[in-house]
Amino acid sequence: GTAGAELAHTSLPAEHWGLSRLQLLELATQLHKMMETGDLTNRSRMECRQRRIPYYDEEKFQDVDIGPTMHQVNAGYIQPTTLQKDAAHGIPCLSYALHQNAYGLRCDLFISHAWSEGVFELCHTVDRSWPLQCVGAYICSMANPQNLPELMSHLIQTPRESPFFRVLTTRPREMLMVANSNVPIHSRLWCVYEAHCAKLLKISMSVVGDPAHFATNASASQSALHAIRGAVEAKRRELAIAAASEDAAMDMDIIAAGVYHRRLQRWEKRAQRQTAAAMQRMKRALDVRKAKCSSPEDGAAILGEIGHDVEEINAMLCSLILQDQLQRVPSPGASGDRVKLTWYPGQDMIEGLAVMFGC
Repeated sequence: GTAGAELAHTSLPAEHWGLSRLQLLELATQLHKMMETGDLTNRSRMECRQRRIPYYDEEKFQDVDIGPTMHQVNAGYIQPTTLQKDAAHGIPCLSYALHQNAYGLRCDLFISHAWSEGVFELCHTVDRSWPLQCVGAYICSMANPQNLPELMSHLIQTPRESPFFRVLTTRPREMLMVANSNVPIHSRLWCVYEAHCAKLLKISMSVVGDPAHFATNASASQSALHAIRGAVEAKRRELAIAAASEDAAMDMDIIAAGVYHRRLQRWEKRAQRQTAAAMQRMKRALDVRKAKCSSPEDGAAILGEIGHDVEEINAMLCSLILQDQLQRVPSPGASGDRVKLTWYPGQDMIEGLAVMFGC
């Protein structure tokens, strides 16, 4: 029966439903083996039409960097595996995480992801981004008991009573928002809600994966990528001007620096306006207001919780992507060479003053 699993998941707090980094990689290895032996296959177009479910692209299914969706992994591996009794206590129907960890594993990392993603893409991205100080991760598809749908429906009926929220209230070290090539996670309302809660609880957040995949309209991914690049370039230009002003202040006397400073202020304001405009283009491309939920009841409850904070969540997401991109790709001068502005108006005059005054 399911009584033992229900007791385990109502007695052991959700922050102990964690999976280790090694266990996540072992899952990926096991799924590769199942695909090689034909134990995990993609449904045909005809079967999907009969079942009235979306067809999943066979090329993506077979791609070692994308793989089956979490829906397929859940039906083909997680549910059958956890339907069996666990080795330590002989309890069937536990979550995959508790099936692997007899006494639970504390979650100091929270993974925000979408079930329509490819499992190999998820595993690879999380593995590359896993903070060294973290031991266990809450990944809903593996943390929650997939063979206890009635219990899960009860647990998520009120968003603030859900396992997701309970884990976040324990303040894990970090939340990773995992982008994927199948679906933008912030087109899913539960992911928006997780970001909203993490913001309220002041939990450190990072976006990982290709940020262009955060576009809430799949056809807009290219424009989203252009918008992100534009924002990054504008921000770098703004930072370069600020850095150059510091160098100029040290290299010029008070008269030359005064002339330079007035011109520099105009360039700084222009650069700030360009950054702000680029950020607005990002917000339009990565719009969480278009997010959906598979359950209308869950969707209504989540929107009730979020209230008017959707725009703030949008701004937060854009800021995190910008921060990620600035850190990921070294900016000019990052190797130690300072950026020197060579294109500001009146440069010759200012450099001439510097020479005249012996600077």
